[in-house]
Amino acid sequence: MNANYENVKGTYDYLPEKQMLRERIKNVLQKVFVKYGFSPVETPILCRYELLASKYSEGADILNEMYKLSDQGKRQLGLRYDLTITFSKLISSNQEITLPFKRYEIGKVFRDGPVKTGRNREFTQCDVDVVGIKSVMAEAEYMLMTAEAYKNLGLDIEIEFNNRKLLTGIISYVFGNVSDEIMRKIIMIIDKFAKITEGELYEAFKELGFTRESVDKLKTLLKCDYVTLKDMLSVSDDKSIKEGISEINELYEYVVNTEAEKCMKFAPYLARGIDIYTGTVWEVFLKNRKINEHDFNMSIGGGGRYDRIITTFINNGKEYPAVGMSFGLDVIYEIIKLKDGKISKSVMDLFVIPMGTEKQSFTFTSNLRKLGVKTEIEKRAQKLKKSMSYANKMCIPYVVIIGEDEIKKQSVKVKNMETGLSQEFSIDDYDGIKKFINQ
Repeated sequence: MNANYENVKGTYDYLPEKQMLRERIKNVLQKVFVKYGFSPVETPILCRYELLASKYSEGADILNEMYKLSDQGKRQLGLRYDLTITFSKLISSNQEITLPFKRYEIGKVFRDGPVKTGRNREFTQCDVDVVGIKSVMAEAEYMLMTAEAYKNLGLDIEIEFNNRKLLTGIISYVFGNVSDEIMRKIIMIIDKFAKITEGELYEAFKELGFTRESVDKLKTLLKCDYVTLKDMLSVSDDKSIKEGISEINELYEYVVNTEAEKCMKFAPYLARGIDIYTGTVWEVFLKNRKINEHDFNMSIGGGGRYDRIITTFINNGKEYPAVGMSFGLDVIYEIIKLKDGKISKSVMDLFVIPMGTEKQSFTFTSNLRKLGVKTEIEKRAQKLKKSMSYANKMCIPYVVIIGEDEIKKQSVKVKNMETGLSQEFSIDDYDGIKKFINQ
């Protein structure tokens, strides 16, 4: 193939055996989203550049990773890099929507960033957002939904969480009053707290003009458990610290004795460096940071409260508090592949092979499909051996051969392709065949 026709780096084709797993993940998530009251929407992939750039400050990494283009009218456009910005635009463009409004969207997004396992340049996000709720009950509901969704996917997870008010309060407590720009830079450093060396941490703060002593004080606070941190900060009158602690206390009260509480871990260093977050933030990781023998330290989902962005979009004097999160389909897909070792290669339940009985076999196939049995029929005139070989290669679990003898006897044998065993049924016992296949 011409090298110019190859896939762009970070984009992939997914053949049926891979796409079926991806669809299964989406279906699991979709059922949980609907269970928690979220409705489906769809927003454009192609957006105006001003819209995409409005969410971040100049120089933000995400703006450097945005795919930019222009149309024939020389308008500056871009491909969406997440689904939150288009959700915000959706609300601002449809102010007649009844609040609170809960939506989910599963769609493609694009980022021109580094490519590695679970991180592509074209990838699918599964987002759930709610606008119009100030209560921490919203975040508590996300904790429950997150725990349930990953459990249904067969993944043992840990939800690291923090509060941005508490974090900014800690920064002020340690470094004093700093400008918005310095605050932003400190948050970006803290967001890498668990990933960089001690030397790199000191150097990063030195460049901002802070002493080793103050960095040590920050490190001590960011390594505390919640009870200890609250005690250490009890001497502070900082408003952000008090509000952050109050919100975390309330969150704990909602999730106490739930499956979510078992998954949750307070992480005072968690920042989720994006500028938009205003309250609770969280990221989801595999419990032991391993899948089989493979280390897996990547986040597989995350979100937080962002009360300002939609308010700023609409700018009509009202507040539009919002909470949202994204489940990482691509990284979840990679994990399940590693975990399960093999994935199904067929969407079919049954393969019907007519031997000179095409019309009768076609009717037989149609009647099974009416009952929801996923059935394919051999349409090529070829030897039985080749048809059976095809069924094997496609991993179709059951096969029925219908020849003249089967028509005369009015019975068929359903063969299990894995065990080689067959069971006989009346040719019109469609319910019995369905039950046998689905057992």
